Amino acid sequence: MPIRICDLGGWTDTWFGAPGRVVNIAVTPGVHVSLRALEGPPQVMVHLDSTGESYAMIPCQSRVARHPIVEAAIDLRPPPNGLGVEVRVDSAVPAGSGTGTSAAVAVALLGGLGALRGEQWSPADIATTAHRLEVDVLGLESGIQDQVSAAFGGINYLEIDAYPGAAVHPLPVWDDLSDHVTLVGLGRAHDSSGLHREVIQHIAGRAPDAFDALRAAAVAARDAVREQDLRAFGDAMIRNTDAQRSLHPDLVGEDARRVIDFAARRGSIGWKVNGAGGDGGSLTLLSASPEAKRALEAHVERVDRRYRIFPIEISAVGLDITGSV
Repeated sequence: MPIRICDLGGWTDTWFGAPGRVVNIAVTPGVHVSLRALEGPPQVMVHLDSTGESYAMIPCQSRVARHPIVEAAIDLRPPPNGLGVEVRVDSAVPAGSGTGTSAAVAVALLGGLGALRGEQWSPADIATTAHRLEVDVLGLESGIQDQVSAAFGGINYLEIDAYPGAAVHPLPVWDDLSDHVTLVGLGRAHDSSGLHREVIQHIAGRAPDAFDALRAAAVAARDAVREQDLRAFGDAMIRNTDAQRSLHPDLVGEDARRVIDFAARRGSIGWKVNGAGGDGGSLTLLSASPEAKRALEAHVERVDRRYRIFPIEISAVGLDITGSV
């Protein structure tokens, strides 16, 4: 299932930034979660392919969580009738990249476990439950857009007039946008919830003009997608990144600034710090042509050996449950 990049208007999807206006893009490869029935005791065997970690847990029993989002999702929707289950989680982009990976894991797990229990959920229901899992169960700070993108897929325009509720407006398919978009990992994980708390403290009850600029960037991006206007979309990306910096200067970190400067010199027409921003995480870059994209990608990783290009394609599909346990 997809993860999320290029979240224009991000930060306005929070309780302190509303009303929210967000455009984001669902891309693959993202997160893959598989469930398999096991013989034996009613426990869940958790395998995290990205780290090679494996361990057993008993749903709904007290424990010190090793991976809170995974375990909280299993506790919320445990396998039925004492069934033993193997849960395998894999992600093409590491958690902490600012691409909504953790939210996608929660959406995938809740969807798969719900199907195992014979429950039928709409994408909106799963997105809402995954968001509540992070905020109400785990006590994290989180906007709503990552869960929506994972559940719905595609390019969406969100209107959040009564947080945490959202009106989701799918935007037209833009077939060749993937040929212009580059996802650059900046080599370090960031702490999204921690960044939210830092911004909350920084704004201290006032409503910075940056929120208006972020909302305006999302509306401009929506219109650019409808017109399939690449230059206008790139301009909205740049305006959004400038607004993030205005909201809090630390949201555009040193590595991000370094890659942005490099990409601008090589003709990029858009750049967006993904997610909450801060140190590490990732960037979305926009190139004027597929040839310019290939030339840019051939050189980005030479700027710093920590930087990494993640191959991506826009995904029209969100949560996709196939097969049976």
